[in-house]
Amino acid sequence: MSHVTLIALCALLLCFAVTVAQPAVNTNPQNGSTPAGSSNSAASVQASPEQVNRVEERLREYFTDYRNAQWRYSWAYHICIYGAAVLSALSALLSKVHVRAFGLTEPSRRDNWTASLAAIAAVLIAISTAGKLQDSWQTNRTKRYAVESLLNQLATDQNLTSDDLEAYGKRLSLIIDPNTAAVDSKIVIPNK
Repeated sequence: MSHVTLIALCALLLCFAVTVAQPAVNTNPQNGSTPAGSSNSAASVQASPEQVNRVEERLREYFTDYRNAQWRYSWAYHICIYGAAVLSALSALLSKVHVRAFGLTEPSRRDNWTASLAAIAAVLIAISTAGKLQDSWQTNRTKRYAVESLLNQLATDQNLTSDDLEAYGKRLSLIIDPNTAAVDSKIVIPNK
């Protein structure tokens, strides 16, 4: 099972847990609640503080994970790119300069050093390209900002219902795996 699939399943499990852990609906007509059999009862169920805290904790976990992944991919990408540039320039410089300190006055030894530096530079570029480091860095950055936006929205929302928390879970699952929308066409993302 891939990492993305596991994350998407965890997000859907969170949505399910929030839905199952709903408190009983109050049928008191004074507060506008209706019995569980009616179509709009779930919208009026107030979310408990524990439910809100669980959703917030889950969002913070994903925010931290995406922030760390963004940082790691950024460093890996920039080390590969700039390392390859420096090593290529050093290789070109050593091919023309005769440095006595390193014993590079011998043509064969100098050729070995320049070829080695050029090869290492090529390997760094290949790692960056084949590993899609730039794409991974930018994807994690985008997902980090999206999860941060959800956290900020959750912090400002008042009187959340269980449906609101379920919508947060669905939005998180769409951030984790955008292909989720194609699988579940019933997902409606409210814009608050």
